[in-house]
Amino acid sequence: MEFNVHRGRLERIVPSIIVFLAALLAGCGMQGIPTDSSLFDATIPDRISRTTPVIVRLTETETDEENPVWSPDGTRLAFESSRDGNKEIYAMDVDGRRTRNLTQNAANDDDPIWSPDSRQLLFVSNRDGNKEIYVMDSDGSNPRNLSRNAANDRWPVWSYDGLTVMFISDRSGSWDLFSMNLDGTDQRRLTTTAAVEDNQKWSPDMKHVVFVSNQSGNNEIYLMDGKGSVPRSLTRNSSENTCPNWSPDGKHIAFVSNRTGNWELYVMDADGSHQRQLTRTPEEEDSPRWSPDGKMIAFVSKGEGSAFISVVDLAGRIQKTMTDTVSEKEVPSWSPDGSRISFIGKENGGPWQIFLMHLWGPQQAKREDRLGSIAAFP
Repeated sequence: MEFNVHRGRLERIVPSIIVFLAALLAGCGMQGIPTDSSLFDATIPDRISRTTPVIVRLTETETDEENPVWSPDGTRLAFESSRDGNKEIYAMDVDGRRTRNLTQNAANDDDPIWSPDSRQLLFVSNRDGNKEIYVMDSDGSNPRNLSRNAANDRWPVWSYDGLTVMFISDRSGSWDLFSMNLDGTDQRRLTTTAAVEDNQKWSPDMKHVVFVSNQSGNNEIYLMDGKGSVPRSLTRNSSENTCPNWSPDGKHIAFVSNRTGNWELYVMDADGSHQRQLTRTPEEEDSPRWSPDGKMIAFVSKGEGSAFISVVDLAGRIQKTMTDTVSEKEVPSWSPDGSRISFIGKENGGPWQIFLMHLWGPQQAKREDRLGSIAAFP
């Protein structure tokens, strides 16, 4: 069956019940975990506006390296790689050193996401014959199947207290949201439509869940309480709306929409009010990510044959547009201290690799570069 992956979700192609292969390669991405505010350097926003960022390449392989995810303590990146012949979960220090295969299994493993205390990782594997949700310790030990269901279960996210897992499953005949305890007990269906639901994210206070659904015929952003109350549409727009992301304080939601005829970046209050357009560019905007202090949003702009990362403030002022020799970029993610943005990119048509963008200049990058591959922005 034909399908397209776009903005972290599958384009809804009739019939809507499809095998969900959710490549986060070009997408909205997984839900991050709030970090200790003391990790954030309050001088960074000013440094971003005054300095020239640099890029450091962390991986150098002949295979695609995908979906880098920061540990909440800021010391490691988990990611997906096929360097050993099949897709596995790896982790490395944030300088690219001490890379380790965590899963070491003949099956395909993907969708890594750290626990709030950085001690465990959720991931998805087909090692038991179908896609299921697993958890393992951060060193790869003690893997165990949590979902234990004959259907396909994907896209796990932690609750912020580390006790609950939310995921999507086709066990009901359509892709619905489910939750379960960390030991796999108390599996509950949270949505009950015949539509496709995905892009689910808990609010920082865990009182609400935002997600994307096509139950009205187009992709809209919905809100429900954390236990799965009747959802209501926040966007209420006949265009496509997707990639919702909570601000760190839970007061705002960033998203992308094509309501003007072009994919642009928007922000709205958590109740759906005060929807405002932040970007007005000829490119297509994608993958919004809040800075740890909630004052800026990093996003991808996709033009003809290239993609670059920009940072915008909440007034819509572009603080930095970052172009360089890495012609394609996807899935930006801020470090917990706000000084770096990880992403995947391609150089000269090669495979996807993992890069770090050091936002406050070459001095920090030189301390951490191991490959001698520092590229300053023009």
